Amino acid sequence: MEKLIYLEDLLKHSILELYSAEEQILKVLPVMMEKASNPDLKVALGNHLDITILQKERLEEIISVLNEQNKPKENSLFSTSFVDSNSVTSFGTGGILKEAERIMAEADHAGMLDAVIIAAVQKTEHYEIAAYGTARAYAKELGLYFIEGQLEKTLREEYEADDLLTKIAENGMINQLRAIPALTENKI
Repeated sequence: MEKLIYLEDLLKHSILELYSAEEQILKVLPVMMEKASNPDLKVALGNHLDITILQKERLEEIISVLNEQNKPKENSLFSTSFVDSNSVTSFGTGGILKEAERIMAEADHAGMLDAVIIAAVQKTEHYEIAAYGTARAYAKELGLYFIEGQLEKTLREEYEADDLLTKIAENGMINQLRAIPALTENKI
């Protein structure tokens, strides 16, 4: 891997990491939708799948714009093309999703599985909120206002998805889990 020398390099790396994250999420969301039993959760996951496709397309547009930038600085990652978008992997997203798969396999019943899915997706959303917010700050600092605006759109969508998942969890799912006898019998 080449050295990160300029803020532009760090922005490029961040964009490629976000692209990797969205690709990973696109593979897992359909599995989660299939396993979810709560109708509101299924709809939310389906809607977020559609939004994730748009977010990936937005990143592709950002990559295209960055590729068109005039004369990148010598010895920076900007001197190379974004063509190989697989050059950076989001290990953070990968780890969250791998853990989610493990815990989903351990869920004893549909309500528990729904709770696990919500937690996993929210962890992913929080990771994305941090990553998109950071990339947006880099773009703003560099005066790349179109890119900043595109990242801001996605950041707002990630916050909305997180808020919706919280509402779904709080509207009965937590109480449903409390009603399971094994949980209520062992209160401390």
